[in-house]
Amino acid sequence: MTAVARTAPHTGYSPAPRPRAAPAPAPIVPAAYRKRRTLGDPTPLACTVARTALEVALGGGGIDTLTRWITPTLRTSLLKQGSLARRANYTTRGDVSVARIRVCRVSATAVEAGLVLMEGDVAHPVAMRLETCAGRWLTTALEVG
Repeated sequence: MTAVARTAPHTGYSPAPRPRAAPAPAPIVPAAYRKRRTLGDPTPLACTVARTALEVALGGGGIDTLTRWITPTLRTSLLKQGSLARRANYTTRGDVSVARIRVCRVSATAVEAGLVLMEGDVAHPVAMRLETCAGRWLTTALEVG
C-alpha cells in the first residue's frame, strides 16, 4: 500500500502577525545639557537684588525675597552684616534708590554689574556677579560698600 498524504482543507486561518516592538523611548537628557531659551536682560534683577541687599545690610528686613536670587553663602553674609548694623543701632537716612548701574557681559553665562545706590544723600557702591543657573539668573558674588 502506498501512503497518501492527507492535508487539511484550507480554512482561511493564518497565524496572527507578530506584534511590532514598541518604539524606543526618547533618551533622557540631563538638565545641564538641555537647550534653554536665552535669558533676558539682567539689569532689572540686578537693581532689585542690590537695593534689597543694601536694605538688609543696613539692618532692615527682606532677606526672604532674595533667597531665590542669591547663593546661600551670600545670604549668610548679608544676615551677618544686618545683625551688626542692628547691634550698632544704625538708623537709615532715607529710602534706597538706584542712582547708576553698569552691566557688562563677561561670558555667555555671566554678567557683572556695578551700581551706585543712594540712601538718602549717602552713596553706596555695590558690585555683583550674576550667572545663569537652571534657566535663571543667580547672584554668585555681591559686595556692598
